[in-house]
Amino acid sequence: MKFLTISKFLLIIILPFILFLLVLNFVGFDNSFYYQKFLEYGVQKDIPEAAQLHEKVINFITGKSNEIPSEFNEREGQHLADVREIVRISTAIMYIFIILFVLLMIASVFVLKVNIYIINFVGKIFVFGGILTIILAAILFFFINSGFSSTFESFHMLFFKKNTYTFDPLKEIIVRLYPEQLFMDLGAKISKWVILGSAAVIITGIFLILKPKAKRIKTNKKPHSN
Repeated sequence: MKFLTISKFLLIIILPFILFLLVLNFVGFDNSFYYQKFLEYGVQKDIPEAAQLHEKVINFITGKSNEIPSEFNEREGQHLADVREIVRISTAIMYIFIILFVLLMIASVFVLKVNIYIINFVGKIFVFGGILTIILAAILFFFINSGFSSTFESFHMLFFKKNTYTFDPLKEIIVRLYPEQLFMDLGAKISKWVILGSAAVIITGIFLILKPKAKRIKTNKKPHSN
C-alpha cells in the first residue's frame, strides 16, 4: 500500500535523527567525560575551578539555571546563550521525532493488522534505519579525524553568527576551559556510541525478521498425524 511505503520511508529517515539526538543528549552532558578531559589536557591545572565552572555552564545551557556564570565576559555569555537556544531547539526536535515515529508506527500497525507482517515491517525499519545511521556516523567520524578544524568551523558557521564564536585565549576563559581537542574527542565518542546503538538496533531488526520465519520452518517440520 502507498501509505505503508511512505510510512516505512519516513520511519527509516527519522530513526537516525532520534539515535543521534539521544546519544548527543546522553554523551554531550556527561560530566565525567569533561572532568577526564580537563585532566588530560591540563585544563584543571590552568583553571583550578574548571569542574565547578563547567557545572555552571551545563546548568545554564540545559535550562536548569537562568544565570550566565559571572566568570565569562559579555561575548562569552552571548555565545553560551546561543548554545542554550540550540540545545532547547534540538531537544524539542528530538521529542517531535520520537512522537512522529511512534504515531507512524501505530498507524502502520493498524493498517497491517496481522502480527507476522507487523513484526517484519518493524524489523526492516530497524535494519535499514540502523544501516543508514551507521553510514552517517561513519561519515561524521571520517570528517572529525581527517580535518576536525574545518569541520568544527563549518559547524559553527551553520549554527552561529559570524564572529560570535571566536575567542582570544589570553583574554577569554571559554576557549581555555573547552579546548578544540576536547570537542574532537566528544565528536568521536558520539560517533562511536551512535554506531554501537545502531548495531544493536540492526541486530534487533534482524531478529524480528528471522523469528517468524524460524517459527514457520519449525512448524512445517512437525510430523502430521493421519
